[in-house]
Amino acid sequence: MYQPTHNTDVTIEAHIQSKGRHILFLSADWCGDCRAIKPFVQNIKDTVTKTASWIDADRDENIAVATNHNMRGIPSFVLFQDGEELSRIGHGERLTPNQVLDWYQATI
Repeated sequence: MYQPTHNTDVTIEAHIQSKGRHILFLSADWCGDCRAIKPFVQNIKDTVTKTASWIDADRDENIAVATNHNMRGIPSFVLFQDGEELSRIGHGERLTPNQVLDWYQATI
């Protein structure tokens, strides 16, 4: 099962503000919908990191990031390009791996 990397708010903000395309994965250990998709997250990550970098955020540990970017639902996948949000999927509903990958392909 996918184990997210723990990052500080400063690390996450620096990463998503840097030049290039970045995917932020926001989740929490207590979230049932997050637990449901975690077995598939490594495959999602392997697919999207061919064209974007990846960074994990924890809803509880990185509350400043979630608040600054108005991320209320988890799990969420958020696509940034050169520091600007392009798109997101996940507003507190259960996502399938295909929904996430289809969203990403449609966004890029």
